[in-house]
Amino acid sequence: PPQKKKIRILNSDTTKTIESDTGKISRFRYNVKIEHEGVIMECESAVLWPNGIFEAYGNTKVTSGATIVTGDVMIYSEITGKANVKGRIVYLTDGNSTLRTTEVDFDTGTEIGYFEYEGTIVDSFRTLESQKGYYYSKIKEFEFIGQVQSDTKDYVLQSDSMKYNTDTKLFTFYSNTHIWSKNGYLYCDKGWYDSDKNIMFFHRNSYMLTSKQEIFADTIYYEDEGQKGQLYSNVQVTDTVQKTVAMADFADFDMNAENFLMRRNPSIIMYDDKDSVFLRADTLYSVTRVMKIPVAKNDSGAKNDSVAFSGEMSVAKRDSIASLRKKPVVKRDSIAFQEKMVVAKNDSIAFLRKMAVAENDSIAFPEKMAVDESDSVAFPEKMAVDESDSVAFPEKMTVAENDSVAFPKKMTVVENDSVAFTEKISTPDITLTTSVPDSILPDMPDTMQHISDTPDTLQHISDSTQYVDSTYKEVFAFKNAKLYRSDFQIKSDSMYFNNLDSIWRIYHDPILWNGKQMQITSDSMRIYIINGDLEYADFNGNAMVVLPEGNPDTTIYFNQVKSKNMKAHFKNRELNLFEAMGNAQTLFFFLSDFLMNTTEATVFKIYFESGKVHHIGYYDGITGKNNPLYLVREDEIKLPGYRWEIDLRPKSGNDVLNRLLRPSERTVRESLSKPSFPITKRINELELKLNLKK
Repeated sequence: PPQKKKIRILNSDTTKTIESDTGKISRFRYNVKIEHEGVIMECESAVLWPNGIFEAYGNTKVTSGATIVTGDVMIYSEITGKANVKGRIVYLTDGNSTLRTTEVDFDTGTEIGYFEYEGTIVDSFRTLESQKGYYYSKIKEFEFIGQVQSDTKDYVLQSDSMKYNTDTKLFTFYSNTHIWSKNGYLYCDKGWYDSDKNIMFFHRNSYMLTSKQEIFADTIYYEDEGQKGQLYSNVQVTDTVQKTVAMADFADFDMNAENFLMRRNPSIIMYDDKDSVFLRADTLYSVTRVMKIPVAKNDSGAKNDSVAFSGEMSVAKRDSIASLRKKPVVKRDSIAFQEKMVVAKNDSIAFLRKMAVAENDSIAFPEKMAVDESDSVAFPEKMAVDESDSVAFPEKMTVAENDSVAFPKKMTVVENDSVAFTEKISTPDITLTTSVPDSILPDMPDTMQHISDTPDTLQHISDSTQYVDSTYKEVFAFKNAKLYRSDFQIKSDSMYFNNLDSIWRIYHDPILWNGKQMQITSDSMRIYIINGDLEYADFNGNAMVVLPEGNPDTTIYFNQVKSKNMKAHFKNRELNLFEAMGNAQTLFFFLSDFLMNTTEATVFKIYFESGKVHHIGYYDGITGKNNPLYLVREDEIKLPGYRWEIDLRPKSGNDVLNRLLRPSERTVRESLSKPSFPITKRINELELKLNLKK
């Protein structure tokens, strides 16, 4: 190594030199001050040995650039330029940061300090402690190792190892990191936290917990200012209030508004006490809405009931909007959401034009986290939905005088069905307003900003009424949607659901399977879930039912019903009544009698009991015939539009999810103890006892 300069004595009240066999030994007392290679050292007394070792005692102080180390005893090597400072409390100060410990090794050449016997930093901004660590003066960075604990104005942190930069206020984590905040809890094996901007980036086994949500992901980017961020790879979001579990490989979320946009193989589970719905699509959008519920001003019970339905949407607790759960009249079918919904040329739904996601969903993160550029959501231009789901029926539908259809097995025909289509429903003509906030869907057309009109019960304010906020969940599924529930399964391009009216709205080429074999197709569908049970379903435009006769894997004969619109009624999750309205066509096979029957009528109905056909009715304009099977050509056994798509049917919830569901860790995480800062407490007590100040 290059020859270093000798230690230079700047001051000493008394000096004494002793000659020895190895050289001169110099002793200094009172106001001792020396200099070496730009480093200033001060103390009350010192000894300079012939080998260049400088021993200092009493109020020792080392000043190297902006770094100052003080203690009780110091040993400094002229050859290595390293100082070892010990004391009851040793202070390492650089700018506004002060490390307190009992021993520091400081290299004046590299300006790197090391402590091995517990240290802590305390100031107005944070507390930070660990068993040992390093300080890099040139880059203003501390590296803490072993039982690291820290707190800031917003967070409490605990980690096996951590770096902290005093200039940038940036924390960097390396393993087993726990973070607590006023909003919840976070965990990661690696990541960083910008305490100045309140931005976090976690990867490797990332986890996030709030009072409502539990989030798993390989990578989490989170901005605490707006509680927004992105989730990457193996994402799972559980909402315990809205009872949903969402999974994907990418999610853009707004924690404050409880909104999640999920892509890259997304799926969602919506569960209740009776059943679970499993849903997947190319893009899933889950959003929480807030609505005003009227309650009596002095009726605390009513107020509580109005808020309670946000989780399970209990109808009994919402008398002011209970009528929304009733079977809708024809006028209900003009709800704005379905009436003017549009489908894109590329079979997508137009709802998410300006979601705050970058074109390639990438963020300038460390390690260049790349995101697929093809994940953008196209905004549709046109979606054709029947202007009216209703069909005009005669008030009194009668059976033709001469029923020429002779069914084997003595199936009876209803003699006189005078029941109107609406089943004498007296539901008031009301619809529901749920405005979409501009902050979520900016510049959205008027036709898309309102799902329906405002109910009269919510429009009028009286002196005895006040309003409270209550929430409900909306779910949008775009492109290649699949749904599984134990009593029905669906495949379509797009779906929409909210747990306020509990209606599944299915768009563009939907297929529904019910029971073991029944398949229904139409241009669009509505599935009504009431109190957790499948109540009835509307099939609008080119509706068709296909039901195999015999073993569906081997038969070539399929019973078929086709009409403009259909309606299915269910009781105890079994089909109770099936109606086909508007140019109904039926094709049935009776293999035991070697017959095929074809019939046309304005209306066709099948009544069921205990899952079996009880009786059948045709109404208005009835024509039909029986044909022996041996006379039927192959092209005559299918109605126009026939298709059998049983291979597309989801077989189970796992078939829809296509990924493993992670068990909840909420109980374990909530039981973790927060940092108690034992090192800081011990040093504070010692400092108070010694009446020391840095």
